Amino acid sequence: MRRHPCDRWLLVLLMPLVTLLISCAADHRERSSMTLSQCIEPAHAKSPDIRRNLSDIERAGLCYRHQQVREGRFTWSFHILEHRQHPQGPFWILPHDNENTAFDVGVQAVIDYGGGLLAVDSGGQRHFLGQDPNRNFSRTNAEAKRCPGQRHPAPGYSQAVLDHYRSRRGPILALHNNLNGWTGNGGAGSISLERESPSLRAYPGQGSGRLRDEDNLVFVAGTRPLQSDPALKHRIKALNEAGLNVMHKQVSQANFDCSLSDYVSQHRLGEYYNIEAEHGDRHSQQQMVERLLAVLGIPRLSAERPSSPFLQP
Repeated sequence: MRRHPCDRWLLVLLMPLVTLLISCAADHRERSSMTLSQCIEPAHAKSPDIRRNLSDIERAGLCYRHQQVREGRFTWSFHILEHRQHPQGPFWILPHDNENTAFDVGVQAVIDYGGGLLAVDSGGQRHFLGQDPNRNFSRTNAEAKRCPGQRHPAPGYSQAVLDHYRSRRGPILALHNNLNGWTGNGGAGSISLERESPSLRAYPGQGSGRLRDEDNLVFVAGTRPLQSDPALKHRIKALNEAGLNVMHKQVSQANFDCSLSDYVSQHRLGEYYNIEAEHGDRHSQQQMVERLLAVLGIPRLSAERPSSPFLQP
């Protein structure tokens, strides 16, 4: 049957509308919502990490809040701890719920330096419903498709995490734990000072003892070669002199992996430092926190201190 010419023109006119409706439907499915509680009793938190540190949290009078983010098929739960007297201090992100040493060190850092922390609740596992929380930072479909570990964009999740830095002047900080060594040298982990690549370069520190261990390092990232980034180059030198190993990643379109470090670098959201330490090595990770914050000019709350942009009310 031969179509009338008007039918053909009608189809041409309707196709953009159909495309728009499909796009709107997809946007609706991925629409996110967020809730954030006021300070509540930390004893009410449904978190083994909070319960394990409950006496220290209560003794210091930290504010505990619960945050929930719904996006697509995910309902994310975040545990927030904040220093009531000095909430504008350094703020830490803990994406992995199976890294207990990092959580314990994070609580102590909030007590000692103010600020706060956000810990993702994945039921004690590294992944949540098959998604790595630290491979869940993206804004668009195109950005998410570049990452092997992420199938759908998560702009709501990304924004909810980074909104905690909206009024802060300090760097974006993260805490992680890793396994001993890496598969290339007989170990079991994936992060190591000895695991270099075209985009990863190691800068050993001048420390001693466990601070020299390949698993204990500060991870930094940027989109430019280090030689073209004098500010970051200077910072790495200072961290090395403070006894800290540093691993630098040059982030590109080709190696972007939807991690927090890559996302911060790609979107130029500020300085980023991730303190990696081997599981169970709390002493080393605590030392690394203290040395990093000293390099950044952030003193302990109890110390006699000059004015710091990170600690201003």
